[in-house]
Amino acid sequence: MYIIGVTGGIACGKSMVSNELRKFGARIISADNMIHWLMKPRHEIYNSYVNHFGSDILLKNGQLNRRKIASIVFKDKSQLEWINNETHPILLKLIRERIVAYQRKGVSVVVLDIPLLFEAGWDKECDEVWVVYLKKSLQIKRLMERNGLTKEQAEARIGAQLSAKERLMRADIIINNSTDKTDTRLQVKRLMERKFPHLLKKYIKYQISELNLLNAKRMEIVRLLSN
Repeated sequence: MYIIGVTGGIACGKSMVSNELRKFGARIISADNMIHWLMKPRHEIYNSYVNHFGSDILLKNGQLNRRKIASIVFKDKSQLEWINNETHPILLKLIRERIVAYQRKGVSVVVLDIPLLFEAGWDKECDEVWVVYLKKSLQIKRLMERNGLTKEQAEARIGAQLSAKERLMRADIIINNSTDKTDTRLQVKRLMERKFPHLLKKYIKYQISELNLLNAKRMEIVRLLSN
């Protein structure tokens, strides 16, 4: 089994790169997805957050108010440090369990999609690390649009993370996502073809499946319009 760590700054396009790797048959372990699950009521991180921050961080339906938590931790580094110390051991345990499960199934490539890969020291779990890079001006713009933030709020969130320069210095592979999605996908495809040529058949099979699905949708639209 070969483990690829995919990381990068917030809103840089990590998930997009991971989804491209999925087309080659890679299994994705997303830290964000795990966090979302653990933050649901009665789960481990949910209970820790409520005990630490109090009921003020809850929405009326009992769910955690993630926007409010984010506004707290990105203003107070001590609170961000507390969250990292609280959540990282829980996440690492789950990640290792998932890796072992995939290994037993004979999976050849696993992707760890983790924003704080270097900060948490989890790059040591990987055979190599891919860093997704985005020009800062574009990063701020995308983060503002995606999360409905002001420029100042977006800059604060970016500033709370490891600098792009340090990530790039520690990267084994750099994916430049500053142009367009087509170019980014092509970068991933070329890398996978070179590094894992045996997975190319899975990629072609995926593309054929997507094409067949698209054609089926087109035929259905034509049928509906002709009625």
